[in-house]
Amino acid sequence: MKYMIEYTIRHGLGHEQNFGTAEGLLTAFGKWKPEDGLTVHAFLSNLVGDKGYVFVEANDPKVVVSFVSKFTFWNDVDVHPVVDVGDVIPVTSASLAWARSASKA
Repeated sequence: MKYMIEYTIRHGLGHEQNFGTAEGLLTAFGKWKPEDGLTVHAFLSNLVGDKGYVFVEANDPKVVVSFVSKFTFWNDVDVHPVVDVGDVIPVTSASLAWARSASKA
């Protein structure tokens, strides 16, 4: 299954706290390697460097949990299961046909 992970680095109350957060996160990230069973297709940041997206694939959702839980001490994270648009079109077409049929008296 594919997942789009959205992260935002938490800001502290002052610049010293932000320095500490950044240093800790960079140190931890330097030691990280993808979990077995996790394929990272893209790891992207906004231009400010405080938000980003990670597009991953894993057969076991616990692998995704293992990845994101390592960084929730620094980041707010949202995980969104996603599918290819080409896979959605036939489902949406069938749903539309059903809805049109079901809405007729």
